[in-house]
Amino acid sequence: MRLRHRAAHRWIWRLLIVLLPAIIVGAVAVRPSGPLEAPAIRLSPP
Repeated sequence: MRLRHRAAHRWIWRLLIVLLPAIIVGAVAVRPSGPLEAPAIRLSPP
């Protein structure tokens, strides 16, 4: 049982090593930024 437990942990950590950077890179890639995202312009005086 202990050997299977270690193998499961190895498999989970390898999966996380691949998935976490992919999620972070994907989140940064789809984050709106650049010249098309201008600050909000007030339409009427406060």
